[in-house]
Amino acid sequence: MEVNSPKRAELLDQSAEILKKVIESNPQSLDAHRKLMGVYLLKQDYSNGIRTMQDAITLSPEDPKLFITLAFLYEHSGSFEYASAMLDQALALDPNHKLAKEYKIAIKQKIAQRNMDQLHEGKEIEGNPHGQGKSHGQSDPHGKSAELSPIPVEVKK
Repeated sequence: MEVNSPKRAELLDQSAEILKKVIESNPQSLDAHRKLMGVYLLKQDYSNGIRTMQDAITLSPEDPKLFITLAFLYEHSGSFEYASAMLDQALALDPNHKLAKEYKIAIKQKIAQRNMDQLHEGKEIEGNPHGQGKSHGQSDPHGKSAELSPIPVEVKK
């Protein structure tokens, strides 16, 4: 089935509705949350995927894989700093988690590359306290809408 086919979109929408009903009747179902996030990922609906992962994390805040998944969603939505923060959470839970360590390095490289690109384009580097020179759609850890902001999760050591 083609990625942009109407049938695929219809099936993904149906899957999302079914999974939302499962979650509504069983809000503690981590499996349903993960599957719904997968549907949103296939639809490239990162905002809803992020919200779904945030809900999943409240169900299982000790699972570093959930934070890594949330980092992936933030990365794909262009919010590299939030992705980095979620990887920090995963590493706080499991300091030796190989994937989280490697992914953290990759995200740092993407942030550095984006900053270099902005410098070459004559823009201010993101995170500038004056907030000037940002391209539309880039993340701003201080001004991003609540739907894409990282959830505060207390990590128990």
